[in-house]
Amino acid sequence: MTTRAALTAAQLRADLDSCPAGASGWKRFEETALDVLSYLFVPPLRPPTPQAHTYSNVERRDAVFPNRHLDLSSNWGIFRQDLDARMIAVEFKNYDKTGIGREEVDQTANYLRRAWGRLALLCANVEPGKSAHIRRNSIFSDDKKVILFITKADLSEMLDMKDRGEDPSDLIMDIYEAFLIQHE
Repeated sequence: MTTRAALTAAQLRADLDSCPAGASGWKRFEETALDVLSYLFVPPLRPPTPQAHTYSNVERRDAVFPNRHLDLSSNWGIFRQDLDARMIAVEFKNYDKTGIGREEVDQTANYLRRAWGRLALLCANVEPGKSAHIRRNSIFSDDKKVILFITKADLSEMLDMKDRGEDPSDLIMDIYEAFLIQHE
């Protein structure tokens, strides 16, 4: 029996591609996407805490990756410096009929605390809608919080990058820089 930690990029890609959209596949999508992110980024990030919740259980984040990387020659070190990204919150959305909009962006933004930093990933099976992009821009303008949208296609591309010996965090940096360019 293969453990989740021992999965290869090809297996992770196949698992990701076979996740059904919507309520029937939400748990499988969340677990698979978390496995993909862990495969890609641990190390240099520390292993994630899935279903991380506050002391009083009022809030629950899908996953949190500690970022102890301070080396400015790495993307994670740059995120740590520029966005104080000590803890990286990740929210997973596996929608089918409804789109990802402003409510999902607000939920993700609300999870960020000053001690965590200002970087979160909203990992979705589909590209978020226009209202999500507009709300994300407003949150950045008001609070300097950055929410990056990561799709299934992005996860697959990062798996390909790792297979080629490239740094998959370069795509995260590309998405961040594209966000900065489009922000108004």
